Amino acid sequence: MLTKFFSTILIFLLFLSACQSPAQPVDKQSAEKVQEIPAEGNDAPDNEKENTDWQAYRPNELGEVMILMYHEIGSKEGTWSRQVDNFRADLERLYQENYRPVNLNDYISGNINLPAGTTPFVLTFDDGTSGHLRFIEQDDSQYILDPDCAVAIILEMSKKYPDFTPAGTFFIYYPVPFRQSKWIAEKLALLQKWGFEIGNHAYNHENLAKLSSSEVVEALAKNVRATQDYLPGYQVKSLALPYGARAKEEAILRSGKWEETSYQHNAILLVGANPAPSPFAQNFDPYRLPRVRADGTELPRWLDYFQKYPEKRYISDGDNDFITVPRTLEEKINKNKINGKKLRLY
Repeated sequence: MLTKFFSTILIFLLFLSACQSPAQPVDKQSAEKVQEIPAEGNDAPDNEKENTDWQAYRPNELGEVMILMYHEIGSKEGTWSRQVDNFRADLERLYQENYRPVNLNDYISGNINLPAGTTPFVLTFDDGTSGHLRFIEQDDSQYILDPDCAVAIILEMSKKYPDFTPAGTFFIYYPVPFRQSKWIAEKLALLQKWGFEIGNHAYNHENLAKLSSSEVVEALAKNVRATQDYLPGYQVKSLALPYGARAKEEAILRSGKWEETSYQHNAILLVGANPAPSPFAQNFDPYRLPRVRADGTELPRWLDYFQKYPEKRYISDGDNDFITVPRTLEEKINKNKINGKKLRLY
């Protein structure tokens, strides 16, 4: 009797299993390559609805990115200088218009991990002037960070707005970056600790177009060696051309070796001009990156431009695993730069 009962149960279970539909095969490669999304947020898949209403932002991770070029930060306003209060106002306006800072090397590599609807921008500072990073000495031979220097103002913004991550690249030259010889080591160590980057501006701001190839290599390598003397093992990955002048031999700007010091630049920055392409765009060239001159004329002009033409600016989808681009721009994507991310078109 018992045996008959179990036999009946087994036959019933086999019948149920046979009635179920077999799992459909999934083209994993295609799914990872392109995930199409509907244009309207209400029709989004459940896993999209769980995030944010990011489609309302119309993300465009093929849009342009402003690499801002600052020189002196201080008491004067001019083509190559920005008054302290105006620098504060620049960062405030950028934040209020949904721009968020990212480091240069993160931009270059496409590691732009920002909230949905925000736009990356890159801060760069040429020459290592005192207004970039200044200490005020105290009576006990200690020091405090000058609240009116650029680094202090950036840190102040990050305290005011938790999603304003301290970032920026300081292109310094030697022998005395930031113009206070007493604290060179402390300043470079703090920049690294706070998450900033240190770039190459030649050893003594040499005009590279006027040097021989061997002299160019020496000037660039000596800068790297000096930085590594203060920060052993630090990798200087970017170069801002002094005066915007290129060496006669292009290859030595990217890499070289002098004595025992080698250098490898992943990015070469120009002087002024216009916003840079997305790192995922076909016209992206990390060795000829244009910058926006951050003065009282050019920066407001480009901010106004992107307000008028928001479809031109890079807008994040809030998901660092995806690159989200309007379908109309698909042919402008450099799919070799996707680097394991998933491409999402809408």
